Amino acid sequence: MKCKDLLVGFGGHSMAVGLSIEESKFQEFKEKIIDFAKKIEQSKKKKIIEIEQVVNIKEITKKDVESLKLLEPFGEGNRTPCFAFENLKIDSIRSLTEGKHLKLALKDNNNNYIDAIGFNLGELAEEFKIGDRVDLAGTLEINSFNGLDNIQINLKDVKKV
Repeated sequence: MKCKDLLVGFGGHSMAVGLSIEESKFQEFKEKIIDFAKKIEQSKKKKIIEIEQVVNIKEITKKDVESLKLLEPFGEGNRTPCFAFENLKIDSIRSLTEGKHLKLALKDNNNNYIDAIGFNLGELAEEFKIGDRVDLAGTLEINSFNGLDNIQINLKDVKKV
């Protein structure tokens, strides 16, 4: 895709781009960008999740999760640690907020439980059922609800085993 000749100037960094374009060239630029985006292979659009460590849910403590705050602030140069959780069994599954979000209760082979929330992953509620075994990636957090604090996984991805 060649659009440089349509631009007055451009620049930016890995998380932002800036450009200047004459109004008369905007429509042509827009069409070239849309055409380019349509040609990108699906495999190149997949998000890559960097896993810090595979974690056994039995070993996670509230103190461990709270200690992750010592690593803040999180952002582009310091991403929130993401962990892998393997071979967990779905004990309950439901969508929240009119199907927008996914809520799971999971257990390991020793009946240790952990909850997981998947924001904007509600469509996955149809792909899984109680009893399915899953691997997942997510961040750890404390969910405070009705005066109770519980460790939960904030889902980034989930797949059947």
